[in-house]
Amino acid sequence: MAVPCEVMAGQLSVRGISLGGVMTCMQVPQLGIMFDVGHCFRSLASTPRLLITHGHGDHCSGLVAMLSLRLLQGLQEPLQVYAPEPIVEALKTVVRCYESIQGHAYRWEITSVAPGDEFALDSRRHVRVYDSPHVIPTVGYTVFERVNKLRDEFKHLPGAEIGRRKHAGDDIFDRIERQLISFPGDTSIEVFDRYPELLTANVLLLEATYLDERRTPQQCIQHGHIHLDQVLERAEAFENEHLVFTHFSQSYKPKEVVDIVRKRTAGRLKPEVHVLTPMAKVWPG
Repeated sequence: MAVPCEVMAGQLSVRGISLGGVMTCMQVPQLGIMFDVGHCFRSLASTPRLLITHGHGDHCSGLVAMLSLRLLQGLQEPLQVYAPEPIVEALKTVVRCYESIQGHAYRWEITSVAPGDEFALDSRRHVRVYDSPHVIPTVGYTVFERVNKLRDEFKHLPGAEIGRRKHAGDDIFDRIERQLISFPGDTSIEVFDRYPELLTANVLLLEATYLDERRTPQQCIQHGHIHLDQVLERAEAFENEHLVFTHFSQSYKPKEVVDIVRKRTAGRLKPEVHVLTPMAKVWPG
């Protein structure tokens, strides 16, 4: 297997790994994006866009490795990197240092983002940036698409007539947004008080660093993380189609994660629950 973990969440797949304090690197190939790069697997290096949530090493220290792999693979297009404004200059400095050490330039472009920003992936799909509560400045990303929905009063019309009116420029559609996937990065449960719309994203990638009594929810709050207890307390609020848990503490073995999440969430959450864990006895590396 090219990457240690992969889950299918409806029409989207999530590939990579997210292990708290070690590495987070998650690709959504159907959208051509990667969330964070605490480590870069060879099979993920060709991803055209990298969305970095914050400056902790387990979320961005694999940037140079990714750029080096892209050169090795002969990729000509620059990697498009998006990162929170407070860390952009530092990332540029890191890359320049390695360019100096190795004697060649990397192909990349970095864009500074801030909460409220939007940028396009293509003509239909866009990314919205929001702030995420953590111990250092952090942003989350929601990928959404804008689509036309035929207004109710025109649904009785035959297809040819709808086409005629559309061609004539008649106002027969409502423009709506569909949230395809959202990733708040490392965060606390407070993110849902700030942005309740995350609870309706089709796919929600959500950290659950601790799952049981090994840490208390209060300890998670102090370190800017989420405890599974806090998710279950709000279980009825989650309207997502798919909930993908990530960023588990190293204190859990992969099979423990699967068993605990399955047992504790059974019958309690509306979304289909997934865990981004390897099918192995121990974590990779």
